Amino acid sequence: MLSFGEIFLKVFKDASVEILGEKGFTPLYTPFFMRKEVMQEVAQLNQFDEELYKVSGKGSEVVGDNSVDEKYLIATSEQPIAAFHRKEWLKESDLPLKYAGLSTCFRQEVGSHGRDTRGIFRVHQFEKVEQFVICSPNDNESWRIFDEMIGNAEEYCQLLGIPYQIVCIVSGELNNAASKKLDLEAWFPASGAFRELVSCSNCLDYQARRLKVRYGMTKKMDGE
Repeated sequence: MLSFGEIFLKVFKDASVEILGEKGFTPLYTPFFMRKEVMQEVAQLNQFDEELYKVSGKGSEVVGDNSVDEKYLIATSEQPIAAFHRKEWLKESDLPLKYAGLSTCFRQEVGSHGRDTRGIFRVHQFEKVEQFVICSPNDNESWRIFDEMIGNAEEYCQLLGIPYQIVCIVSGELNNAASKKLDLEAWFPASGAFRELVSCSNCLDYQARRLKVRYGMTKKMDGE
């Protein structure tokens, strides 16, 4: 990316982080790689075949140890952020935890038949700013925040003067994690069509169960 394109990208990212920061989101720059055993807990099975790049390297510096270390390049910052609190007990008083994930993402898009095949719609590396929230399961808190998150995306488009529409994804198109998913589709004049720009999902407790993220007071916490 040269000159104007790089400046344009920086302006967009800075504006995104500033808007989310004003709403209580903490910026989090995520790693590019994740260990295989952790990626298995945050990714869908079809992603390993169609999306994820695998990188193999030496598993040990010990002479004679020929073990292999497998890592995967992230397809979305959701993956490392979801694992950020893996196997932790969270205090209810600390919730919600709001993160603005900044990341370079990598996708093979092997199974992207029928999708756009030219330009920015099918690329193997791209930059993204993502909202990720861990909240209490009580009092429909996740649904309130779900509405807030898609509202943040709408506010960003309105700020830039980009025409958009919101599409509710049918249940047959949802992955195992999402209980509901809304796509924000922006208008692309060159294509003469609305195209997906943002996806917003409520995963309820699906990710928390897989990653063993729990909340509440343990006896140890209560004594602190």
